[in-house]
Amino acid sequence: MGWRFPRGLSSTRVGKPLFAMTDLFEAMRLSAEDSEVAHLYFSEGGKILLPLGKSPNAPSGPEMLQLLLSSSHDQDGALANDLLGELGRTVPLESLRLLLTSANARTRAAGAFMATFQNQNISSMLGELAALLGESNPRTRFDAVEAILRCSTRDHGEYLAQALFALDDAHDGVRMGAVQFVRFAKDWQLKLAREHAALLRPRTAFSAISDISGEFRDDASGMIRTMLDHSEPVVRRYGLGLAGRARLVVVDAFVEWARASADPEISKLAASCIEHNQISHHAVWHSSLPATA
Repeated sequence: MGWRFPRGLSSTRVGKPLFAMTDLFEAMRLSAEDSEVAHLYFSEGGKILLPLGKSPNAPSGPEMLQLLLSSSHDQDGALANDLLGELGRTVPLESLRLLLTSANARTRAAGAFMATFQNQNISSMLGELAALLGESNPRTRFDAVEAILRCSTRDHGEYLAQALFALDDAHDGVRMGAVQFVRFAKDWQLKLAREHAALLRPRTAFSAISDISGEFRDDASGMIRTMLDHSEPVVRRYGLGLAGRARLVVVDAFVEWARASADPEISKLAASCIEHNQISHHAVWHSSLPATA
């Protein structure tokens, strides 16, 4: 059997962006009507591949792997998509490391994309994934941030920090990926990322994030307000991630504070969060709760 993405997805990532931004990687490769699924795909419980019919003449899993590793192969995304269904079956999962460390940038990009469908079963590859955060291709960096979030363990504080550094990336799509990282990281992941980022980059916006988090440890609203009003763009982006963080109840006011920001990037992303209902499928907006007596 072959494998394809659910409706609205394609291996070439074609779709209408959810956000009014320049090439935000088709808002995690999903079209606008799939906005609810987009949140789940980035954050909660892994991605799902749907089996479709596969031509009897299609290459085997090992053959697909060799094609991807071939420097002469012109990868259009379809091959990586097909190989996903073979990883761990006809192709050892460890083979993913070969893609991540290939001399070919497009092969590394395919490996990063495939890694976003994995979990802690490839935690030994976190070093290779973190190395991709320095790639020239912003899509590869975006996928590396997501893969680190999915596949990290408590031993990977430094790599989590490196993913958090993407809040300062030159590309708006990668920065949004880092905001999503803040929104969807488990508490322990975010704590490790924040603490290690402050250690690795002292006296920077990342140490400011750590300081503010400690100062307002028991005051979420004070923390978010302070970060959204901060002079450093990186701190404001972290604050945006906190404002839309997947709590059981999403407090509308937090996201509205972000939408009222004088920083146009923060305001635009917060408005999109509201417009497209980008919250956890476990959570509800505070305003949607029934009125109490």
